[in-house]
Amino acid sequence: MFPKKIIPVILCFLSSLVSLGQITNKEVVAKIKTEKILDLITVTSNVESKTQVIKSLKYVMYVYKKNPDNSNVSKNEQSGRIVLNPNENKELSKTTINQNSKDKVTVLLLVYDSEDKLVAKDRLVVLNDDESGEKVIKVENVASEDEFVGFRGIVIEETKTKPGRDFYIEFYSNYRLKGINGSKIVKITEQFSFGRNTIMEIFVDNEIVYRFFVQPTKDFIKKQSDQAIVAVTRKLIALEKQKNQIRQY
Repeated sequence: MFPKKIIPVILCFLSSLVSLGQITNKEVVAKIKTEKILDLITVTSNVESKTQVIKSLKYVMYVYKKNPDNSNVSKNEQSGRIVLNPNENKELSKTTINQNSKDKVTVLLLVYDSEDKLVAKDRLVVLNDDESGEKVIKVENVASEDEFVGFRGIVIEETKTKPGRDFYIEFYSNYRLKGINGSKIVKITEQFSFGRNTIMEIFVDNEIVYRFFVQPTKDFIKKQSDQAIVAVTRKLIALEKQKNQIRQY
């Protein structure tokens, strides 16, 4: 049992976590829209401003297709940066789905602000109706980013140079090879530093867990990739333990 003085602190901590999980789709709203035309379903991602402030945003739309017969999964990613004016509604990206395909298609839209904080999100699933055999669209509202079932193991890349890109490729290959499959999004960014130097920063759930200055040698990149994998794995394990502890209260 916790002392009485500790209980209010715990309750305050838990309530703050709940509030953090509800900050999306407030000032900026993400929306995935669909339209059926003949044998195709057009999927369009949109973002809308609900404020009088100009917003600098970054978006990523993931499209996952899973074949029900062989469980093969394919992934497509569309991303970009936009400036959203006050009360503006802007189309971000578009993709099409064949209604005759048996694939279950899951579309996830994530929108980040200029500080790389998640500010808006939406998801929908397109799958076959067992009775009619036609495609049906299912919109699924979720409370937090890590509850997007089927979207584990996401790694976002924002590199600027070839060595930075080489590091991402090395890291992502290791990440997949080790089967980490984290529930939180891992983000790899490259920023210009002094002179021609760049610095790599690796984030887990928008928190930096590892950084280093880039050197364009294969051995150096491999060493940094191995160390970054360790840092990311430790953070994912810590977040999972924290989540399990919170659920116990």
